[in-house]
Amino acid sequence: MPYQCQPSSANGGSSSCNQKNYDYYDSTIATGSHFRKGCKLTSSHHDFRIIDTIPEEQRKTTLLIVNLRDPASRAVSHYHMLKRHGDAGALNASGVVEYFTTDPLGVSISRNRMTRVMAGEFCCKDGAPAHYTGAAMYKRALARLDEFCVVGLTSRVQDTMLYVLHALGLPTDKPPKNLHYHNNAKKYQPTAPEVLKQLSDFNAHDVDLYAAARARFTDQMRALGKAGGDEGDEEAEGEGDAGVSGKAKVIDTAR
Repeated sequence: MPYQCQPSSANGGSSSCNQKNYDYYDSTIATGSHFRKGCKLTSSHHDFRIIDTIPEEQRKTTLLIVNLRDPASRAVSHYHMLKRHGDAGALNASGVVEYFTTDPLGVSISRNRMTRVMAGEFCCKDGAPAHYTGAAMYKRALARLDEFCVVGLTSRVQDTMLYVLHALGLPTDKPPKNLHYHNNAKKYQPTAPEVLKQLSDFNAHDVDLYAAARARFTDQMRALGKAGGDEGDEEAEGEGDAGVSGKAKVIDTAR
């Protein structure tokens, strides 16, 4: 995840960021040089400031895609992914709620993650404090949904990619199959209602943003004569990638 430069505390600042990633963002992404040779598909956890650096002439021919995920499911899956990879904070926490609501690094990784990404406030910058809530931040993130040609749901990967084909003007009679997504998330879905509630309450902006994304997704599915909602594909864990061919360039901001 090359653009993750989240702070390890609420104070933010480059001293508590992943300095290598921060420097790369500052020298390559912020200047727009990353996109000057063009791209078809970039999959990462893109802060919206990265989208803003795409040169105007390329932006006009770039198909923007964003995939959103239920915040509680995302947190649970991410927590178990960190444990599998030996993350000390996740291993030492008593559970997903403790790590993502009390641990400073856990909070910086997860709290209202997609709202911060869409608002362009996920990466700490020049020692500025990290912001996790705020009406202005949420309003900016919500408005930016309209800048994406495709708003997808990770619970509906196949249908999301089908709509990408539709947006590219390609045939949609054969749903894409070669998506290479891991489908481990259902093993980690929380069953205790109090766990879901605590994670949802702590990520209230993301819950609202996800609801708006579901409404947009339903409209997209109507254009294909399909039902909206979350039924369909299994929830993807977010460790895979998907390939799309076509004339338009594609930027895929991950969950």
